[in-house]
Amino acid sequence: MELTWLIPYLLFLHVLGAIAAFGPTFAFPIVGAMGGKEPQHANFATRISHSVSARLVYPIGITLPITGALIILVSGRNLADRANWWLGLAIVLYVISYGYSFFVQRKTVERIIEMTSAPPPPGATGPPPELMANIKRVQRGGAVMSVLLLVIIFLMVVKPQF
Repeated sequence: MELTWLIPYLLFLHVLGAIAAFGPTFAFPIVGAMGGKEPQHANFATRISHSVSARLVYPIGITLPITGALIILVSGRNLADRANWWLGLAIVLYVISYGYSFFVQRKTVERIIEMTSAPPPPGATGPPPELMANIKRVQRGGAVMSVLLLVIIFLMVVKPQF
């Protein structure tokens, strides 16, 4: 039985999932910059980004490999075919980006939240070096993941052939 009629519906779910999961991440740098300008609100800004990730990015983002695999199966697309190199690359980049976000970035953000949840110790003249290093790590990681996301979107939409 041919199931190709499912492709538009699976594609709809796949694109909707991508928008719902990763669209809000483009606001994270804005939220972070605002928190940086108002240090008294930095913890709250960080917790907002963390909550959005925990409630949208990670749970919805994990559905994309499922809908993507179903699209590949139903369409009969062969990942080993040279014409589908763009799809294989997009999948590898997705695994790298999602894995980094979940296993590395998330833990660093949680550490930042922990470090900023209590007032500074008496006599502190500025933020601790570990906090600043973690903030820079999150900023760099976020920038790299944003670039990876844009590359994935480009590959999925343009499907370049060389």
